[in-house]
Amino acid sequence: MRQANPSPPTPPKRPGRRQRDSRVTEGTQYSDFLAPKYWGAWLFIGFMYVIGYIPGKVRIGLAHILTPLAMRLARSRHHIAKTNIDLCFPEKTEAERKKLVRDTFFANVLGFFETADSWVRPIERMRSRVHWEGVEHLDAAEKDGQGVLLVGGHFAILDMAGALFGLIKPYDLVYRKHDNALLNYFMTRSRERWCERTLARRDMKGLIRSLREGRIVWYAPDQDYGRKASEFVPFFNMQTATVTMTSKLAKSGNARVIPVFFYRNPSLLDYGARFGPPLPIPSGDDIADAACFNAWLEGCVREAPDQYLWLHKRFKTRPEGEPSVY
Repeated sequence: MRQANPSPPTPPKRPGRRQRDSRVTEGTQYSDFLAPKYWGAWLFIGFMYVIGYIPGKVRIGLAHILTPLAMRLARSRHHIAKTNIDLCFPEKTEAERKKLVRDTFFANVLGFFETADSWVRPIERMRSRVHWEGVEHLDAAEKDGQGVLLVGGHFAILDMAGALFGLIKPYDLVYRKHDNALLNYFMTRSRERWCERTLARRDMKGLIRSLREGRIVWYAPDQDYGRKASEFVPFFNMQTATVTMTSKLAKSGNARVIPVFFYRNPSLLDYGARFGPPLPIPSGDDIADAACFNAWLEGCVREAPDQYLWLHKRFKTRPEGEPSVY
């Protein structure tokens, strides 16, 4: 296993301050979050421990029961999912698209249970429930001493997938900070049980340093981060704002860009993971690179369309002159 270079000491951070680097769990402990403003977050953490230990078959049944309720309560998310699916699957009938919206909600409700599981329970027991394909692509990069930018999409099992990957490879995880300081600390500490480092999305120096050290960094560039960070390239039937940071990180970190598709199998109790050969990124053309990633991702989404995060405003940023689709 690669040995990480020791990080320089950093002064403790006070909870509630804006996170400026990736070392959110250093110099902080749970006792720093006893003020009344965190009591609601403590209740949520307790809830996560309760649902995290629900047996698999029971939580599948609960997800079926809760799906209609989630669709009624999360009306804005229902509208977003319906809009996304209508835009991306015009070839489907109205009834098929309606079913896909429902299946998407079910997949994400079940994914919430799986997230709780991955955050609070030991993951070793899940080792026999994963079928791995293409791990040789990671082995080849590791043998050559080259870093890997592991790119994937936001699917319903994202956190469970991260925990499962930690069973076979040491890696660093790029994540987005939670606004609540206690929940951010809880989420980060939970993830650090199965990855070696958690890297804040804005910590570009940390990301590049990890790649140059020959490490694996898991990065999901499939969300809308606005016009300044993106180029418009095809995704399904839409010109979609797609970040170009993948190319910049791969170039600056001298890393191979290897795609990974984690998915839930039809049994709903086990999983698959498929690593592909390195994508031709960076090619020297950021637009072509973004289109290359989107083409790969679209192929994966078409295999398991209900498991993709259609609840996110993927098409929020539009080309100049186009109205909002939402």
